[in-house]
Amino acid sequence: MAATTNSEKPAHLPDTPTETVRQRWRDLLDLSYSTRRVTQQEIEPGVHAVVVPVACSTETNKELVEAEVRVASSQVPAMAQGVRLALERLGEFASTLPADHRGWMGAWGRDVAAGETRITAFVDLAYLEAALLARLWDHEVLVEFGSPLAFFRRGALTDYVNIYESVVAMLAEGNSLADTANRLAPEILQRLQLYANTFLKLSSLYSQGAWRIDRDNFVIKCPTARLSLALQYWELRGDHAWGQQVLHGWRTRIEKLLQQAASSPHDGFPRSFAA
Repeated sequence: MAATTNSEKPAHLPDTPTETVRQRWRDLLDLSYSTRRVTQQEIEPGVHAVVVPVACSTETNKELVEAEVRVASSQVPAMAQGVRLALERLGEFASTLPADHRGWMGAWGRDVAAGETRITAFVDLAYLEAALLARLWDHEVLVEFGSPLAFFRRGALTDYVNIYESVVAMLAEGNSLADTANRLAPEILQRLQLYANTFLKLSSLYSQGAWRIDRDNFVIKCPTARLSLALQYWELRGDHAWGQQVLHGWRTRIEKLLQQAASSPHDGFPRSFAA
């Protein structure tokens, strides 16, 4: 995966549906296979692709193929936050892709999976950033978009997304930028709400401690004994069962802290217990 930057910004928000994106991918593959040549095409604004069909590996001089790849790649427009990924190597960047994730490609997907057909995708992350900003603005979420991690803040709470992994999943599944943002934004909001609800629940249950949020930690302090405990709330990321398991472990640790505070005389020296 390679990254490039440029000062240009998206002209408009992504709005291409996934089915249109998948059809453009299939059209590009069909053209490349029928002409038996290296081909380049815009899949949607912010996403371009260069295809080297299997015929080029078996029937064409290697140096000529690489020259055609350079020419095709040079036709991809400049990108504000460009990344370049090889579709035949997506599995190296994400371990959670379904086994049949290339099924939407049809017969061409088998050649890509075998590495016989090479596809390089060029993605401008600025389009995904703009799409997420548009979906989160009304929810008072501040976006600090970076790569590989983007951070999303509402009040004192912060969530994050691995943008590279999200783009890998988008390309592997043939999804559009708009639908990728449509998936990510609710997940971000749901996690931020989960963090807020958990903090409210714990601070209400254990009100004998003084609670605060410090970056990505919930912190409870026992003023009388000067004991404190930090809980990393990103541990809650995962499914419901995992979240309940984390919460159970936290409550055990909090209760142990409070018991220690109740039985320990105040000696003037602070103690802390980090997650």
